[in-house]
Amino acid sequence: MDKKEIRSAIIKKLNEITVKDRNTKSKQIIDQLITTPEWNNANTIATTMPMEHEIDTTLFIQACWRLHKDVVVPKCIHKSKEMQFFKITSFEQLEKGYFGIQEPNEFICEKINKDEIDLIVVPGVAYTSIGDRLGYGGGYYDRYLSDYAGNLVALAYDLQIVEELPIEAHDQKMPLIITETNIIKTL
Repeated sequence: MDKKEIRSAIIKKLNEITVKDRNTKSKQIIDQLITTPEWNNANTIATTMPMEHEIDTTLFIQACWRLHKDVVVPKCIHKSKEMQFFKITSFEQLEKGYFGIQEPNEFICEKINKDEIDLIVVPGVAYTSIGDRLGYGGGYYDRYLSDYAGNLVALAYDLQIVEELPIEAHDQKMPLIITETNIIKTL
């Protein structure tokens, strides 16, 4: 299968997860993430706001805030196909953006430079056990991560781990993937 077909098949499976299962599995994944040294050693953490079929990162953001960690979320700039990250201290600082995803209001949030981010939680559609990642197709994260020196982690449901993915030279590998049942170290 090509990237588009894999993306479509996995998103179809993700949309079949019930809200109850999504909540349970999201909590299991977040509970595992906050035991990792990557999270414990990070002060500024980047994550996305979830789409309906994704792991509920609001639970993760709240855990960060409880422990006084800074949280930054991306704003997509469509003309240049780039992302910028902004610090949020409340969900009220968000507005509907690209694909209907909540994004920071750039007029009230502080812009954070890439070198200030200790850990980036990278979204994706599918992953392999060796760290290959299939994103949503826009290339935003692959471009952003090309010169990023901090830690990376991917959060995924078990069903998002696949045998193999078609990869290209610019595709960024994930050194750590956390599912509801496993912590996969790939590097």
